[in-house]
Amino acid sequence: VIGSITGVKLIIQIFPGIGSGPRLNVDIHQGALTEGFLTFAIVIISLGLTTKIPSSFFMKTWIASISKLTLHILGSNLTGGCMNPASVMGWAYARGDHISKEHILVYWLAPIEATLLAVWVFRLAVKPAIEAKQNVKAKPE
Repeated sequence: VIGSITGVKLIIQIFPGIGSGPRLNVDIHQGALTEGFLTFAIVIISLGLTTKIPSSFFMKTWIASISKLTLHILGSNLTGGCMNPASVMGWAYARGDHISKEHILVYWLAPIEATLLAVWVFRLAVKPAIEAKQNVKAKPE
C-alpha cells in the first residue's frame, strides 16, 4: 500500500495530466459484485494453474497473463477492473477518497471475500480428487 501511494504520487508529479486511476461507474452493489467475481475468477485460475500444470513455467505464465488481461478488460468499464486493493489504494489516496464507503466495499471488502471464497471452493473441489489419486497409488495390486 505504501509503495502504491508513493508510486502514484511520483507519477502525478512527473506526469501531471495522467489519469486518475480506477473509478466506479456503476452503483456500489454492482461494483462489489463485479470486483468480487473478477477476483474469484483470477484466484481460481491461479490455483488451477498451480495444480494442473506443475512443470511448465512459460505455459502457466502465458495462461495467467492472458486470463488476467481479459478479465481486466471486461471489468474496466464498470470498476476499473483492478482486483488488487493495494494498487487501488494509491489512486484513491491521491484523489482523497480512500476512506469512502465505495472504496472500502468495492475495492477492499469484495476482493478479500472473493479470494477467501475462491480458496474454499477450490479446496472443496480439488481435495477429493487429490485424495482419490493418492488412494489409487497407495493400493497394492
